[in-house]
Amino acid sequence: MRILIVSNPELSLEGGAAQVAIQLTEALRRRGHNVTPWSPGPTAGPPRPWDPHLARLARVQRYIDGAGALDVIDAPCSSGNLRVPPGAQLVVRSNQPQLRYLAFDLRQQLARRPWIAALGALNLARSVQLVLGSWHRAHRILCLGSLELAWMRQRFGRWAGKLGSYRHAPPNGERAALLRVRAGRERSSAQRFTGPRASRYLWIGRWTHHKGTRRLLRFLSERAAAEAGATFTLAGTGQAAEEILPRPLQARVRVIPAFTRGELPRILADHDVGLFTSEIEGWGLSLQEMLESGLPVFATEAGAVPDLRPFFSHRLRAFPPPSVPELFDLPLDDLASSSYLDELNWDAIATDYERQVGAAA
Repeated sequence: MRILIVSNPELSLEGGAAQVAIQLTEALRRRGHNVTPWSPGPTAGPPRPWDPHLARLARVQRYIDGAGALDVIDAPCSSGNLRVPPGAQLVVRSNQPQLRYLAFDLRQQLARRPWIAALGALNLARSVQLVLGSWHRAHRILCLGSLELAWMRQRFGRWAGKLGSYRHAPPNGERAALLRVRAGRERSSAQRFTGPRASRYLWIGRWTHHKGTRRLLRFLSERAAAEAGATFTLAGTGQAAEEILPRPLQARVRVIPAFTRGELPRILADHDVGLFTSEIEGWGLSLQEMLESGLPVFATEAGAVPDLRPFFSHRLRAFPPPSVPELFDLPLDDLASSSYLDELNWDAIATDYERQVGAAA
């Protein structure tokens, strides 16, 4: 198949949505398909608040019009309201639960800055129109994970016949490093917990409300008071986390505003407990990477949690974490005897994508 994969962010392994586009491209090429990943890039000129997506959508359409024959056009739901050439299939693939994010952001504006809520509502209405238009035009709608698929089936049953889903995985080239961290943790866990030990907690993500940052701050304050030796790391947050941390927490919390993919294994190895606090999430690659590295992760019911729970029944637990001794007595999940590594890798994901897109065609 001749496939165009559109990524709204610029193509880079450092960004979540772009990383998915790159990994899917490489895996589909290994299966013999002619795949072109493409990004419209940043739009020129100042943003237009009444229609922030219009310039980007126009660039995507111009590219498609000049791209020649295509069998599949894969686009995000905010950029899938497109005219496709005859014979081409439009696959609208979710990178995040777009409508739920939009509604969540509007509720935050209403609660915190009601004086700009009217403008927010106008932007929301236009964004919703673009998303619904994308889903209407699509031949196939691929949700990210089972939670979003269930939400779509419940609310948009008229499109049930073209709904499907796909899953996520760390890049193939980086998985070996995660498994090495896991092996080191397995060796150290052979020495059973026998006495008091302070926890080193890790949270990874952008500092934005839907990531559950208020819930996280409450937990940090409570656990810092209850566990004198505990330390906390917030990674990948940008500068916002440092600016908002309450003064009593500043000495206990280390903020890593940004890190490279190559630095991630060391960050994971240097911690004992992972935290995942999202209110709404697309998948949560950081959750998956923490689990693969052998960390016990205490997570809210969002993103990939129900998809990963069957494989990590011991170390994927409900947020918040319990008392400290219990944290260090959770057995590692046996990935070697499960189908996890066979099912959640990019070659398997591409095979399933090929099957679903082929069915739509």
